[in-house]
Order: sequence, then structure tokens, then C-alpha cells
Amino acid sequence: MIDELDRNIVQALTRDGRTPYTTVARSLGVSEATVRQRVSKLQDSGALRIVALANALTLGHQSVRLLIRVRDLTPRAVARSLADMAMINHVALCAGGQDIYLEGTCRDQAQLIRLLDDIRMLPGVSTVQVLLLLELFKDYSWDGLSSSVGQGFTEEESAPRQSG
Repeated sequence: MIDELDRNIVQALTRDGRTPYTTVARSLGVSEATVRQRVSKLQDSGALRIVALANALTLGHQSVRLLIRVRDLTPRAVARSLADMAMINHVALCAGGQDIYLEGTCRDQAQLIRLLDDIRMLPGVSTVQVLLLLELFKDYSWDGLSSSVGQGFTEEESAPRQSG
């Protein structure tokens, strides 16, 4: 269970995951040891993971989204196989016309072709729809997610915005 202090610590680290615990502690009026223990507990529970994110497009890489339709196997079985692929960053089961949603990053077009070949050869994969990203205007991995409906840490931040 996450309490208000945990939420405030996560919110501070969401802005910059490299913020020193002493700075977070000072802003929240608690000790550095408290922040360190809380972060450790959140990490151990799987509620928090602090990572560095690179913008693949600005690095000259190919950023791709894939929609997979499955045949003869369960989507979960195919998703588990896809999750083991190094170039795949995100695997999710989905509802609708497709069974699996993937996000991947490839160093170049040749690596993208190899990835697509590997995916198409996997047992259970029926069709692959490729969406190649050209330009990103908002990405959940930076500020985009923290301002999205349902992603806040308080009820007010999670509530849908009223248009008026």
C-alpha cells in the first residue's frame, strides 16, 4: 500500500530520477534515511523502477510499433516469446482487431528487417502490422505520462479534465 509520503517521493523522482535523496527529503520535511528506505521498499515491491530513457528518434534509430494477430497458439504464449527479444521494449495483450501490441527500437533499417523476420517466423504469429514512427510529439516515457489522465498520484491528478 502506497501512502501520501510514497506518492510525494515518486512524484519528485518522476520529475528527475537523479534527484539526490537529500534534496527529496528536504523538500518533504523528512530524513534522507526515510526517503532511501521508502524508495528501496517501492523498488522491492515493483511499484517503482528508476531508469534512464533515451529518445530513439533523436539518436537516429528506428522506433517501431507492431500489431500482431495470433493463430494456433494463445496470445499469452506468443507474447512471452516476443518479450524475450532484445529489440522489443514493450509487449501488451490487447483487445480489438489485433491480439498483441509491441514497441521496439532498432539501430537501423537492417536490424528492423531482421526483427520483423524473427517475429514472422515465431510459432503462432499470423499477421504483423508495422507502424514506423517518423516524429514524436508526446511520449509517455518523459513528461507525457505524468500529465495523462489516470496517471497522477492523487485523485485530482487522475480525474479526467473537464472541457469547457
